[in-house]
Amino acid sequence: MELQERYIAAGLKHIPPTEKAEVEKAMRRIIAERLEGRGDPSEETEREVLRGLGSPRLLAEKQLREPPHLIGPELYGTYLLIVKIVMTVAVIGTLIGNTVDFIVNGGGLLGYFAQSFATALSAAIGAFGWVTLVFAIMERTAKEKILAEIQEDWSLADLPEKEVPQKPFSRVGVIIGIIFTVLFLILVNQYSQLLGFYYTLDGSREMIPMLNQEVFRSYLPYINGMLVLQLLFSASKLVFRKWTYPVATANLILNVLSFLLLWFILQDTAILNPELVTKIAEATDGQRILNTAFNSIKAVFLFIFLLDSFEGFRDAYKNSKKPA
Repeated sequence: MELQERYIAAGLKHIPPTEKAEVEKAMRRIIAERLEGRGDPSEETEREVLRGLGSPRLLAEKQLREPPHLIGPELYGTYLLIVKIVMTVAVIGTLIGNTVDFIVNGGGLLGYFAQSFATALSAAIGAFGWVTLVFAIMERTAKEKILAEIQEDWSLADLPEKEVPQKPFSRVGVIIGIIFTVLFLILVNQYSQLLGFYYTLDGSREMIPMLNQEVFRSYLPYINGMLVLQLLFSASKLVFRKWTYPVATANLILNVLSFLLLWFILQDTAILNPELVTKIAEATDGQRILNTAFNSIKAVFLFIFLLDSFEGFRDAYKNSKKPA
């Protein structure tokens, strides 16, 4: 009965501690009834019964006593993890940005602490609200499809000490990706004016901003939309836990949209600060240098997006080759 114990342990992994005992009892009862109905206690019968019951995670969650909820138990564990990460990173990122702004532009110490507290609180509330909204939308519109995909893609090989090697997502890698996405979101929305070239002239610190803020702000809604989609995709990776064809397809679509947005932004050289463009033109052939730099950036990101999309479909194919 080792396989049955592994199955139950996998199902209880994300069940709240207060309900684990009841859920375990229900799972054991269901399995025992199925085995008794077969009348054959062999290991092969046990495998067939567990395979027929499907994902242990979904079976366990069906045994929960569910009150009315905004975000159901199937998504709540992932939601709680992401909301903690995003709120923490949003607060830390905002504090770092305020500190850099204070160092560069100066100002009163009391004002710095007051602004840091206010912006950190605002960032935490905003992060909580946006993550909750995204998961509430997933709960209302996509949960059944997500659960159906998890059930369809599950096999006994997915249990702990699984028999067939799979290609799961690196949980640490996904979390690091979420952290960098949130930090970038904070940077482009609150501190883009700090991006530039810093130098010392006659003992004083000088800075030439990199971006034309007026032009950059016109692209900001599209950038924010793409970053929110990236966070949503990262959340789905924590839900699915491994590459599947729908996840790989979503990754491909996101990469295509990201590259198109990058392409259109880099086609517009007016996004750069005119003063910076003038400085470059004084030193060398400005337009040629800018074109070469922008084209190089496009080529690098095209390679990254193509490689990422290929790896997604490759791992989805490997994961689809599982025992019947």
